[in-house]
Amino acid sequence: MQNEGNIIKGVEIFETVFGGDGVARLPDGEILFVPFSAPGDIATVEITEVKKSFCRGVIRSLETASPLRDKPICPYYGRCGGCAYQHLTHEAECQQKSAQFKTVMQRIGKLQDFPEPEAMQASSTRYGYRNKLRLEPFQGTAGLSYGFCERDNATFFPLKQCPLAMDSINKRLPAEIQKAKAVKYPRGRHPYTLTLRTDSRGETASYLGRASSKLKWFREKLLGNEVSVPVGSFWQVNPATADMLFSTLKNWLLEYENRSLIDAYAGVGTFSLAMGSAFQYRAVIENDEQAIAASKYNHEQLGLKARFCTGNTEALLGNCLANVKCSETTVILDPPRTGCMPKVLTSLLDFKPSIVAYISCNPTTLARDLNTLCANGAYVPVKAATFNMFPATAHFESAVLLKKS
Repeated sequence: MQNEGNIIKGVEIFETVFGGDGVARLPDGEILFVPFSAPGDIATVEITEVKKSFCRGVIRSLETASPLRDKPICPYYGRCGGCAYQHLTHEAECQQKSAQFKTVMQRIGKLQDFPEPEAMQASSTRYGYRNKLRLEPFQGTAGLSYGFCERDNATFFPLKQCPLAMDSINKRLPAEIQKAKAVKYPRGRHPYTLTLRTDSRGETASYLGRASSKLKWFREKLLGNEVSVPVGSFWQVNPATADMLFSTLKNWLLEYENRSLIDAYAGVGTFSLAMGSAFQYRAVIENDEQAIAASKYNHEQLGLKARFCTGNTEALLGNCLANVKCSETTVILDPPRTGCMPKVLTSLLDFKPSIVAYISCNPTTLARDLNTLCANGAYVPVKAATFNMFPATAHFESAVLLKKS
């Protein structure tokens, strides 16, 4: 049993787990998690936290550096809570994330016959890919400041620029921070977060708190087509990698000749639009009223007819499924990081549409929901793919295709 403060030499890292920590097994059999380590590292580690079944530590010195290592480019790396993999090469990062996805599907999803995922599709660029940046307000030594949260999830630091953000955002950042600092708030009101977004044309907008509905809609690219996106509505932060996701899903779904499509958690109708004219009937479910308005406009521009349903997927999915022939229906799910609400899964199991495509940025909630959908053989996973949508961070995007058993 280890104690906090113990120094252990010759610790060998053999993998990374979802979240970014490297893993080692100590001589007494205990599992040790070490942030900012790489598979193949041999290090001297100080124990910083001891739990019943594992402990955590930090590298005090590297005895042998892994060949998978790379040099971080960000001066905040290790302090900022955003990035976890700048110390690995991009190729190694993708390899580790691919392995993590398969492990999570087995351990949490209990999906032992899970299909071999396609090789992770790497982002075309590791830095400068984010089209959106959000900064938190906090009181620093010199008064109000804006920045990111540190790894302790409690402390904030001021930000000058972020290497993950597009150049158009970083160029505007200093001026926008100064403007935000100058805003006068009523006494007792906490300052709003500062968000900057840029679109496919390079137009950049900023806003405090929630985006005004009066802001001009952005123009984005989706598989070569221009679509309109309200500044405050959801859009993937890495457009180039998002197109890889859209293309993959389209290829998957066109293998089946379903007549009806239900795009749930649809945003501006992204996946429905990506499918083109492949379906004779489609329903779009989204609770963001601005996004629904944009979805209607986008579908009209591409000559696609759809039923638009404003509200939560858990409240509306059952009704949508009741109005289609489920044996000829495909449902696309792209829920938030927390996954699907239980009622969504219940609706799917009650009506049993023939194909379900589940898109997720959190493999743990994806695995949890797949476990429910695949229980008792209701659905069978037939395809899986991963995408490094968020390079240098601990996160990635994944897609799983389920077929009714």
